[in-house]
Amino acid sequence: MYVSPAVRTIRDDPVEGESVELLLEVADEATLDGVAAAVEAAGATVEDELEFRTLKVSVAHKRVGAVCEVDGIDHVETGNTLGIDPDGAGEDVRPENTGEDVRLDGASGDGRPNDADGDVPPER
Repeated sequence: MYVSPAVRTIRDDPVEGESVELLLEVADEATLDGVAAAVEAAGATVEDELEFRTLKVSVAHKRVGAVCEVDGIDHVETGNTLGIDPDGAGEDVRPENTGEDVRLDGASGDGRPNDADGDVPPER
């Protein structure tokens, strides 16, 4: 079974009182209903059934290890794998909080280009 690095970190060092959304890809030989029932017995809540035999679940950090031990799961990743950030990365990327409103087109919220060096002239 593949467990993403982010999920391994949560499993190995859970934060008390925190929860996480996980995506569980169910193995071909297992049934979705059977895995869903086992995951709920392990302490997770099944939120949705997605494409490609994937269950979206929410679970307390302290129960992630139990969910990872459920038979019939091929892959475990965080729900962030569905999102793409400005750098094109998916899972577990946290944008740095620079205090600046950054847009995908490379302009800042004040209409000026994001050019700290000042070596790129502004567009006209």
